[in-house]
Amino acid sequence: MLVLTLEEGWIVPVSTKSTTVHHLVGKRFVGKTPDGMQVMIDGEQTSKTGMNPMELLLNALGACAAFDVVEMIRKRRLEVVGYHIELEGDRAEVTPSYYTNIRARHVIDAPGLSENHALRFVDLAMNKYCSVASSLKAEITFEVELLHET
Repeated sequence: MLVLTLEEGWIVPVSTKSTTVHHLVGKRFVGKTPDGMQVMIDGEQTSKTGMNPMELLLNALGACAAFDVVEMIRKRRLEVVGYHIELEGDRAEVTPSYYTNIRARHVIDAPGLSENHALRFVDLAMNKYCSVASSLKAEITFEVELLHET
């Protein structure tokens, strides 16, 4: 079934995703998707078994952008030798304590990738293609560090 919604004057197709969060004990939960994937979600202060929801959100943002960056590098027929993203977020000191600012530092080792291309790829990933970023109201900024010679 195709679902359509009106967004800023445009009719946009909608894709529905689903998951179920199961309570285990205390502030411990497990999220399960219909295809059997699982993630531990933990709000306990000690003996943590997983990330808390806000840590998961930062990781989701990083992974979402990284998927696109890696694909754009691959399309240039370059090898990604190493790549990681360091993220930190400032949270409002009110309830709910949402992210107000998120900073991402993309550290890329892909010989042959120019600084201009790296900046463009990260900008496109973070500001155009990443669905997680588009779902947040935080101001998101980034920087890029290349570990290889350009």
